Amino acid sequence: MEENKMNKKKRQAIIKRLILENEITRQSELLELLKAEGVDATQATVSRDIRELNIIKHHDSQGKSFYRTLNNSVLGMKQITDEERLIKAISETGVGLTQIEFINVLTVLPGNGQVIGVLLDSVRSRNTDIVGCIAGDDTILILSDSKERADDVNKYIRPFLFTE
Repeated sequence: MEENKMNKKKRQAIIKRLILENEITRQSELLELLKAEGVDATQATVSRDIRELNIIKHHDSQGKSFYRTLNNSVLGMKQITDEERLIKAISETGVGLTQIEFINVLTVLPGNGQVIGVLLDSVRSRNTDIVGCIAGDDTILILSDSKERADDVNKYIRPFLFTE
């Protein structure tokens, strides 16, 4: 167990360095760079590391998106919760929300769907209106067990869309 913690710390330190040194646009690129560094990690592990390290997708003025880290000064010297990350991600990338019966379809800027899907999954234990989600590149299907619960999810997300 102690060896795993050390490997995790080392892997995360390498991830932070790679993010700082490169404009990485996809997790697959990060996995390739990690492999070149001698780090064997799965996509699921890297996704967890990205969340734990407060790594977000940043969009430059030309619309290109790449990963960057939020440092402690940006975070106000505290770790932000997954719900705060979710709200921030939706407010920076959410472009549309449509409800169809018990499903909400959230549209985000390209490259952000899976990150928001992971964050939605992480807040599900506290938000029982969400049964699950399916995330693609720029679209997330958010499933509820009734139309009424889907209404509540819609009312929760809608104020954070940056296009509203």
